[in-house]
Amino acid sequence: MYVLGKKINVEYFFNLSTFLLVIFAAGFLVSGIGEFQQLGWLPFGNEILWDTSSILSSDSAVGHLLHALVGYTDKPTSLQVISYVVYLVLIGISSVVRKRT
Repeated sequence: MYVLGKKINVEYFFNLSTFLLVIFAAGFLVSGIGEFQQLGWLPFGNEILWDTSSILSSDSAVGHLLHALVGYTDKPTSLQVISYVVYLVLIGISSVVRKRT
């Protein structure tokens, strides 16, 4: 393991793992928002923006995998899409600011 550790670019490894964790966290956020909307706790932003269930259903094996990893939904609501984009933008900005300091 030590020998392989010398060959791996540590900065690249941590940047990649940070990127993946941010995508996973955005997926958890979108999944949580969807659950709260189904419970009626978030009664706004329930408009479905598009339907990709004919291409890739959330009930398929690949759909379940993508839902678990990145929060894929075949019928996302406006609140889910806005939250996903805003989260990624805010984290992106904070990571750029963090690297400059």
